[in-house]
Amino acid sequence: MTICAACGVDDDSHDRADARLLKKTHFRSGQIRVLRDVFHRVAKSDDKIDFKEFQLALYGDAGDEKSSDLFSERIFACFDARGDGTVSFEEFVVGLDVFHPDASVEDKTAFAFRVYDLRGVGAINREDVRKMLEAVLRQSRAMSLTKEMTESVLDKTFEDCDLNKNGTISLSEFQILVKKNDRIIANMTMENLASLTKRYPEFLFADYS
Repeated sequence: MTICAACGVDDDSHDRADARLLKKTHFRSGQIRVLRDVFHRVAKSDDKIDFKEFQLALYGDAGDEKSSDLFSERIFACFDARGDGTVSFEEFVVGLDVFHPDASVEDKTAFAFRVYDLRGVGAINREDVRKMLEAVLRQSRAMSLTKEMTESVLDKTFEDCDLNKNGTISLSEFQILVKKNDRIIANMTMENLASLTKRYPEFLFADYS
């Protein structure tokens, strides 16, 4: 009996949902079943997960340490297509598909831009970059920047990216930046998603930062 069946969920409806996901993602049938198991290990009976459960699915017990991780919050917000504060299984798989090694650079770039666009206005300003940089530094034990160094990084970023000098970075400007330096979207790829089997990592992002 699957986890879903044990919860009283119709396996046939899952088969239909899985067929849709096969068409719109890079995952194979068996990998979608693995992701469903991961999802239902933390989901409640409503078949949705909130942010705390989302962290459990991605990080396991380490999710508690990332409770203030802005990057995780932004990923969750981008996965939450309906904007209702929860993520359905379909949203979970479609969202993870962006991190698949076979996902296009264009899709990864667009998703990364949405993550950095904290205000959801289609443009990244200096404060958006500052907050994301500070969030990354808080999670990194090997790197720290002084206030002056942070300002220098911000100055250089906008000098290189803000081509029309209007104080913000547009999607097209961000795309140009990625073409020059694809390391900017290096964290948009999770190699283990290409080889998910029943022996999947206990938590998908266990070693992800």
